[in-house]
Amino acid sequence: MDRRLELLERLKLTLKGYVYVGERSKDGWRGSLPHYVFNCPVHGLVENYPHGFDERLECPICSREKKVLEPLTA
Repeated sequence: MDRRLELLERLKLTLKGYVYVGERSKDGWRGSLPHYVFNCPVHGLVENYPHGFDERLECPICSREKKVLEPLTA
Protein backbone atom coordinates (compact mmCIF):
# COMPACT_ATOMS: atom_id res chain seq x y z
CA MET A 1 0.00 0.00 0.00
CA ASP A 2 1.76 3.16 -1.15
CA ARG A 3 -1.02 5.68 -0.55
CA ARG A 4 -0.35 8.08 2.31
CA LEU A 5 -3.21 8.91 4.65
CA GLU A 6 -4.10 12.56 5.05
CA LEU A 7 -4.66 14.11 8.47
CA LEU A 8 -8.47 13.73 8.38
CA GLU A 9 -8.15 10.09 7.26
CA ARG A 10 -5.69 9.35 10.08
CA LEU A 11 -8.19 10.84 12.54
CA LYS A 12 -10.99 8.66 11.13
CA LEU A 13 -8.69 5.63 11.34
CA THR A 14 -8.03 6.37 15.00
CA LEU A 15 -11.71 6.91 15.83
CA LYS A 16 -13.44 4.31 13.65
CA GLY A 17 -10.67 1.76 13.11
CA TYR A 18 -10.86 1.92 9.32
CA VAL A 19 -10.89 4.42 6.43
CA TYR A 20 -12.63 4.08 3.05
CA VAL A 21 -10.07 4.48 0.24
CA GLY A 22 -12.20 3.86 -2.85
CA GLU A 23 -13.58 1.20 -5.15
CA ARG A 24 -11.20 -1.42 -6.54
CA SER A 25 -11.56 -4.28 -9.00
CA LYS A 26 -9.36 -7.29 -9.80
CA ASP A 27 -9.13 -9.53 -12.84
CA GLY A 28 -12.02 -11.97 -12.87
CA TRP A 29 -14.29 -9.85 -10.70
CA ARG A 30 -17.65 -8.79 -12.16
CA GLY A 31 -17.49 -5.36 -10.57
CA SER A 32 -15.70 -3.31 -8.01
CA LEU A 33 -15.79 -3.48 -4.21
CA PRO A 34 -15.19 -0.83 -1.57
CA HIS A 35 -11.71 -1.03 -0.05
CA TYR A 36 -10.64 0.15 3.37
CA VAL A 37 -7.36 0.79 5.17
CA PHE A 38 -7.21 -0.57 8.71
CA ASN A 39 -4.61 -1.51 11.27
CA CYS A 40 -3.60 -5.17 11.61
CA PRO A 41 -2.03 -5.81 15.03
CA VAL A 42 0.67 -7.92 13.34
CA HIS A 43 1.32 -6.19 9.99
CA GLY A 44 0.36 -2.56 10.61
CA LEU A 45 -1.69 -0.63 8.05
CA VAL A 46 -3.21 -2.86 5.36
CA GLU A 47 -5.88 -2.49 2.69
CA ASN A 48 -8.64 -4.94 1.88
CA TYR A 49 -12.36 -5.27 1.16
CA PRO A 50 -15.10 -6.54 3.53
CA HIS A 51 -15.57 -10.33 3.64
CA GLY A 52 -18.61 -12.48 4.41
CA PHE A 53 -22.14 -11.61 5.41
CA ASP A 54 -20.89 -9.69 8.43
CA GLU A 55 -18.52 -7.74 6.14
CA ARG A 56 -15.48 -8.20 8.39
CA LEU A 57 -12.14 -6.68 7.46
CA GLU A 58 -9.39 -9.31 7.34
CA CYS A 59 -5.69 -8.66 6.94
CA PRO A 60 -4.71 -10.06 3.52
CA ILE A 61 -1.20 -10.93 4.75
CA CYS A 62 -2.54 -12.86 7.76
CA SER A 63 -4.99 -14.68 5.44
CA ARG A 64 -2.17 -15.73 3.10
CA GLU A 65 -0.03 -16.90 6.01
CA LYS A 66 -2.95 -18.90 7.40
CA LYS A 67 -3.52 -20.62 4.03
CA VAL A 68 0.16 -21.55 3.82
CA LEU A 69 0.15 -23.03 7.34
CA GLU A 70 -3.19 -24.90 7.04
CA PRO A 71 -1.81 -27.90 5.08
CA LEU A 72 0.92 -28.31 7.70
CA THR A 73 -1.59 -28.56 10.56
CA ALA A 74 -4.14 -30.77 8.76
